[in-house]
Amino acid sequence: MGELNLNSEQQKAVENTEGVYLVFAGAGSGKTRVLTNRVTYLVEKKGIKPYNILAITFTNKATSEMKQRLNKSLQDNSVWVSTFHSLCTQILWRHADKLGYTNKFSIFDDSGQTKSIKQALREKHLDEKKKDIYVHHISRAKNQGLTPDQYYKKISTTVKDATSICAVYERYQDILKQNNAMDFDDLLFNCVKLFANNQDVLEYYQNKFQYIHVDEFQDTNKIQFDLVKMLGGKWGNIFVVGDDDQSIYGWRGADIENILSFDKSFDNVTTYKLEQNYRSTQPILTCANNLIKYNMSRAEKTLFTEKKQGVRVEYLYSYNDRQEVDRIISTISYLKKNSGYVNKDFAILVRQNSLTRLYEMSFNKLGIDYKVFGGFRFFDRAEVQNLVAYLKVISNPLDTDAISRIINFPARGIGATTIEKLVNYSDENGQSMFEVIANISNNSNFSEKIKNKVGDFANLINQLSFKAQNMPLVNFVEELVKAIELESYYKSKDKEEDINRWENVLEFLKYIQETFNDSNISIEEFLHSMTLNRERAETQITGNDFVSIATMHAVKGLEFKVVFIVACEEGILPSYFAQKEPNGIEEERRVMYVAITRAQERLYISCVKGFRRKFNKEPEATMPSRFVGESMGDKNKFEQVPQKPIFPTKYTDDYSNAIPADSQIRANSFVANKVVDNKPKVLNSNTSGYVTGAKVTHKKYGTGTIIITTGSGIGKTVTVAFKNLGVKKFAVASAPLELE
Repeated sequence: MGELNLNSEQQKAVENTEGVYLVFAGAGSGKTRVLTNRVTYLVEKKGIKPYNILAITFTNKATSEMKQRLNKSLQDNSVWVSTFHSLCTQILWRHADKLGYTNKFSIFDDSGQTKSIKQALREKHLDEKKKDIYVHHISRAKNQGLTPDQYYKKISTTVKDATSICAVYERYQDILKQNNAMDFDDLLFNCVKLFANNQDVLEYYQNKFQYIHVDEFQDTNKIQFDLVKMLGGKWGNIFVVGDDDQSIYGWRGADIENILSFDKSFDNVTTYKLEQNYRSTQPILTCANNLIKYNMSRAEKTLFTEKKQGVRVEYLYSYNDRQEVDRIISTISYLKKNSGYVNKDFAILVRQNSLTRLYEMSFNKLGIDYKVFGGFRFFDRAEVQNLVAYLKVISNPLDTDAISRIINFPARGIGATTIEKLVNYSDENGQSMFEVIANISNNSNFSEKIKNKVGDFANLINQLSFKAQNMPLVNFVEELVKAIELESYYKSKDKEEDINRWENVLEFLKYIQETFNDSNISIEEFLHSMTLNRERAETQITGNDFVSIATMHAVKGLEFKVVFIVACEEGILPSYFAQKEPNGIEEERRVMYVAITRAQERLYISCVKGFRRKFNKEPEATMPSRFVGESMGDKNKFEQVPQKPIFPTKYTDDYSNAIPADSQIRANSFVANKVVDNKPKVLNSNTSGYVTGAKVTHKKYGTGTIIITTGSGIGKTVTVAFKNLGVKKFAVASAPLELE
């Protein structure tokens, strides 16, 4: 039968089939193997018909993987394997008429949802710009199984606009019904409603699904839990698998209490714990165990492995973000050259996607293939492309695509219908779109309301165009961001994803400041360089061998031989946003735990223990994340940065002396605090021979090979790989290095 090859705890979970079971499956503990084997065991050993078995997953990818595994182990694979939403869609297509819909109802995507909510807001004479707030509340209500009246009772004393929110929610549902449509959240909400009001339908599916399995149970919300309880209400054969330590989607409505309090929802629950890890070495698991034990809301478990050997976890402390990037890329180069790793073995994990820019630019410069997961490449992100579109319009007012992109960004009440009408009018009359916009006040084809809004946009572009002629690029882009009030636009929503978008805007400004601060580059030249850089980046990947750059949320379920967790600093991990939430720190700790447990062979935890540069500000002193010390096993063991900086406060590209080259930080070891002399003694005045590939000798470290060079003359720095020692970086002029 099937896969088998199970340990004793997995075997119990597979072979005990009658009743309610909760399996705490630690990271890398083989939960998919357990689920697949259990379904196969039910069919082949217990004689259960495949069509009487339901397996619910959370992603289409997981569904596909389980189906493929079952196809190999079962001759008749009529097991119903699907996501929650797919399951509910199939049920509703058969029974929607019982809820007042036809069986050919539509499913609204984000665009259709937004359009309908904006319609409801207009009818209620409410601000359309706040649509995201209403979308959030309506989705939250449905995920909790609450009608507009029920949701009002829940939030009336805590949410200022509760009356308006619930009124819009009610009207939005009417609009959906009029369109014979449901949104994504309705699929679950209406399925529960269907079962609650139609006992015959519920009994049909209860009899059909005699054995119910749910994967990733820690990510379920209330409505999903209600579905499971309803479907399992007759036979009582429910098998759920999950890991509370990997519950990282609270911001999306997941309720960790579903798994932690599971035994309170059913009688006679049998619990198993899968703690043997098949992915990582013991040093990596020890790091993960050290960290997660500081969470109070969790089921006690300790990961272990038979892979007792393994390199220790390394902690890298850098003076600033540029040095952090260089250290990590140097380490990647060294491991590829000396340990046989290839690009696809490496993952660089960040908490905020704004932190990917420096890595992307460095990889592009060095010709290293990479791919960004959990979002677009930095320069392809919408908030960056919106700013670029403004620059395009200012440079070339004939660019209709760019005008269409920004005419309603930030929102000015110029909808898609108006934009289409402007485009059509310009085509029909042989005018550029900007000509139509610039002369809108004299155009009788548009209402006075539209004329005013479009006229305001035209005036804005004219004012910005004038300023662009009298400002350096760096100053102008900053002025542009202020003129369109982007900071208040993103921050007013008070949502982490919008704060991240603002961080991307700041990172874009920082990029321009760093790259073009001493340049008289024009907007046209800048746009040309952007296009070339994007084309160069797009041609980087030639196959499947690329370094992964990803957010920590995006890599859940993945694994890599070598993992770098970067920017582990207070305010980033845990984020400032999370620190304001009641259970935010514990969820952030779980995010870090997920990142750690992606590593198979080597793990590097990196932070800037000096200064991280912010746009248009003096470098800001950083505080290493509390999680760094915790992962070492003792949160008090980690030394904190003093109030008075111990490093030079002046930001400079020549940061090689900010931390002495001989203080490469290894696991559980610390560098002594010392002030670094800003004017090192010159030992090598002629640096021309220090090139990539050259052999050098260091008085302390012996012979090594230069693998990276940056800068020139007395400012040249080199990265040297020493056998059996690792990679170290030196300022050539001041380092005791001699050419062989």
